[in-house]
Amino acid sequence: MNANAEQLTTVNIKTEDYAVQSVPQDQRRSLLNVSITSCAWIISLSTLFTGGALAAGLPFGKVIAAGFIGMLIVAVYGFFQGVMGAKYGVSTTVLARQAFGRQGAGLFGIMLAVTLGIGWFAWQVAFFGITMSEMFPGQWFAEPKVAMVWGGILMMLTAFIGYRGLAAISFIAVPLVGILSIWGIVAAVNSSGSWSALMDAVPVGDPITLFAGITIVVGNCALGAVVFPDITRFGKSPVKGGFGASSGYFLGGLFCIVAGAAMAIAANVPQFGSTPNIPAAMAKLGLGFFAFLILVFAQWTTNDNNLYSGALGLRNAVKVPKSILVVTMGIIGLIIALSGLENSFVPFLTMLGNFVPPIAGVMIADHWFVKPRLQGKSYQFGPGTTYAKWNIAALVATVGGGFVGSRLDFGIGPINAILIAFIGYSLLAFVLKKMSVSYELGVSIEERSGF
Repeated sequence: MNANAEQLTTVNIKTEDYAVQSVPQDQRRSLLNVSITSCAWIISLSTLFTGGALAAGLPFGKVIAAGFIGMLIVAVYGFFQGVMGAKYGVSTTVLARQAFGRQGAGLFGIMLAVTLGIGWFAWQVAFFGITMSEMFPGQWFAEPKVAMVWGGILMMLTAFIGYRGLAAISFIAVPLVGILSIWGIVAAVNSSGSWSALMDAVPVGDPITLFAGITIVVGNCALGAVVFPDITRFGKSPVKGGFGASSGYFLGGLFCIVAGAAMAIAANVPQFGSTPNIPAAMAKLGLGFFAFLILVFAQWTTNDNNLYSGALGLRNAVKVPKSILVVTMGIIGLIIALSGLENSFVPFLTMLGNFVPPIAGVMIADHWFVKPRLQGKSYQFGPGTTYAKWNIAALVATVGGGFVGSRLDFGIGPINAILIAFIGYSLLAFVLKKMSVSYELGVSIEERSGF
């Protein structure tokens, strides 16, 4: 290969943001960079609304406890996902090739594209437009469909650029929401008269238990931690990548929940369905233009990640440049939002989402137990790597974990699914090995291109 060809290949790989290749060490980022980027991932209107929902049913002290415990649970399994991404420098779906087989990982990538890259992207874009119109009634830029268009374009822009774009916008959004959190707490204390009065404030809605509050928190953010490798593949080391992502996600989620709850208590605004109207609370507290910035950046930094992970997932299944996938999926999501059809997809997306958390259980079990202990193998990636085409035991454990976990009437649904998949896959692999039954079918060799 001549120098010009090598240079062109390098440019193409960087444009693709190493979608199906390992991120080289000279492109890795600091622990702080990874932490801030993952922190911005969880900062969103839906997380602020989660805080408001908790405040409607729990005293403020228990809201903090629910946020802390719930985010800690997610951060723990997210850490293991993040470590794997940073160790090998590959995205979630490329990493899944080892656990699920080449075709199984492609199926997972398509699932991410449908759920995150199109479905939830469309829903968040529509939610953004509606919220902007409520926050700034009568303003042309805040008309729902107008806000959907310019908001959706901003979200597509950073996802198109890749990790560099996500990180850059995160360093703006995170301080803004940090200030918002402090502002909301101070306003809540002033409104209540004292810190102790705030902690003892009586919820305005139907009371819920602390465990129910923890379940709400985990349900809001469980999916994001599964795809931590999409961010941590840029970490300088496994521990720095895993800890950076999990700590940033934990702190961002907790701050956002506390801010949403504090503003709901301080403003004492009417409820939006079963949840206090957070945009109305922002307006009543006098946030003004600052509220506009928060709303824009909070949705921008979350929804561009939805599109980014969806595009990385689909890129693992098809030979189409990531940049084209981002634009195509973004446009489809925007059309769905503009047509008002996004809510029609929610039941389907929720059903499909039941089967994403158990994927983390299988991946963790495969990396730390099945491959090294039962098969005597270690992970490797890159041209010439041999994968199975399908791992039947992994697929069965995932479907079983999602099906059973979502139907148990105790525990936390996503966590139940992860644990069931982890245990189920480990047991299946162990029993089938003892029976000398192969559960990995076919052979796939990674091409020179890295696809």
